[in-house]
Amino acid sequence: MLKFDEAAIKTDVDETLALRGQVEQDVAQIVKEGYENLFLVGIGGTYAVAEEMMAYLKGHSKINVYVENAADLIAEGNTKLGEKSIMVITSATGNTPEMTEAVLYGKERGAKAMGFVDVADSPLAKVTDILYSCRGGAYLKLLIILLAFMKEAGEFADYSKFYNQMKHLGDGLVSVQKAADHKAKAFALAHCDDDMHYIVGGGSLKGAAYSYAMCYMEEMLWMRTKSISAADFFHGTLEIIDRDCNVTLFKGEDGARTQAERVERFLPRICKNVTVFDTAEYPMAGIDGEFRDILTPMVMAAIYARISIHLEEAKKHPMDIRRYYHRLDY
Repeated sequence: MLKFDEAAIKTDVDETLALRGQVEQDVAQIVKEGYENLFLVGIGGTYAVAEEMMAYLKGHSKINVYVENAADLIAEGNTKLGEKSIMVITSATGNTPEMTEAVLYGKERGAKAMGFVDVADSPLAKVTDILYSCRGGAYLKLLIILLAFMKEAGEFADYSKFYNQMKHLGDGLVSVQKAADHKAKAFALAHCDDDMHYIVGGGSLKGAAYSYAMCYMEEMLWMRTKSISAADFFHGTLEIIDRDCNVTLFKGEDGARTQAERVERFLPRICKNVTVFDTAEYPMAGIDGEFRDILTPMVMAAIYARISIHLEEAKKHPMDIRRYYHRLDY
């Protein structure tokens, strides 16, 4: 397979999961000391991942959780952010200025920051009160922290069962990428030169559609896109879809699956270029169906990882090239 590193996929998962014990201890101490709310703070891709996590939390937890774009938080503020608030963050480089400014904004108001920053000596890491550093995907990192809070609140009865099965997660994500590769390649070859890409996702995959369209297709591959919530598809977007539009639907296994199914039923009536990537088509051995909803964003991320690699090859455009991002002052 093209640019496929099975060992790296497994290592990233295992290194993140290895920090669970420390996360649990830190969360237990926070709960003991008392807290009022959690703020999931991100920007760009990390904001999208926070939205994915929130899509699950709002239907499964009574903890007061808020999602904030770091730049919006700095500009607009939030009266609920204060001394009993915990800011939960993730970052790869730790060099995004809006994230550092947002954490400092929260700390000025008495909040604490905890989370994963891959580079331990980065500006963001240096202002984070409870810091974990390892490679790996942002969603799993947020998941470990938020599930620890849910466990303390008595909200995740199958906590031990879930983590007993997470020893299979690395192998599961490898199997998803292998199984998705052929379809991802066919999609890339068929659509690499399309003028516009419409990416639709609902529930936790609303954030995935947003992230994939913006962070991968736009930033890395210089492809024009629009991401659309499945819930909003019938309130505007459907009027600009015609026979030749390229529409990609991300279909998951959470409560919003019915929204995706509604879009899927309708699209063939007006469009001949519809591609559906359905997480349910990619099983992961050793992981029960009851946990597929909470893992839906990770399964879809494994699928679109292969789409990106094949688009990169089809377009002959290396994904690490940037025109403006971190190259100009702005």
